[in-house]
Amino acid sequence: MLRIIPFAIACISTALGQAPSFDVASIHSTNRVGEGRRREKIDINPGTVTMTNVSLKSAIRWAYHVMDYQVSGPDWLGSERFDIAAKSADQASEEQLRLMTQALLADRFKLAFHRQTKELPAFVLLVAKGGIKFHESQQAEGEPDVKPDKGRLSVEVKGVSATQFVEMLSNILHAPVINNTGLTGRYDAKVDIGKYVGDLPKEGSGGAPFDPSAMIITGLQEELGLKVESKKMPLDLLIVDHMERVPIEN
Repeated sequence: MLRIIPFAIACISTALGQAPSFDVASIHSTNRVGEGRRREKIDINPGTVTMTNVSLKSAIRWAYHVMDYQVSGPDWLGSERFDIAAKSADQASEEQLRLMTQALLADRFKLAFHRQTKELPAFVLLVAKGGIKFHESQQAEGEPDVKPDKGRLSVEVKGVSATQFVEMLSNILHAPVINNTGLTGRYDAKVDIGKYVGDLPKEGSGGAPFDPSAMIITGLQEELGLKVESKKMPLDLLIVDHMERVPIEN
């Protein structure tokens, strides 16, 4: 999904001078260490946004409704962490909250960017012949439950949306993943990638290097009924031209 519509909404709102803003917003730099440093959380309720330990890149991604691969800028966008709590006086919808967060980033961090369409290598996710091998979830809302098992190289997810699954897959494969499955609900699934490892090439054996992407793609098709194809795609990118590392106090 190329996420063009949120970009258009933002441009139109800005052009008309109608960009909404929060009534109250607080931003604090965090200094978590160890495993806790990597944990991010974004909670959305009518009229409020609470971001915990988020990177500025994650804040941009949420505000502009884009994926990780679509945001390009200095490395520290992914390392500087903040707690952001913002509230509107009315019961603003999620799309309105995104627009308000865009205004907040521009005001407090002086975010400036430009958009660019570029043809890049990508993966396209499709339903394989025979259909999907997982089912819709009974969990209609809230954060998905993700249970990875590093020892078995397996993962079980419950209540994950198609969009969230594609984002996770994009991060795992380190490449854009375009969702062409037509799936729009929330799902429960489990995949055991470890069974597809086979005999790993031994050092100096002269065999082909171990390719984890190929193993993941095989597991997705065999266990979930999802096919992954590699191709070049024109992708919309958000290029950060300027952003302050320290938020400006209001």
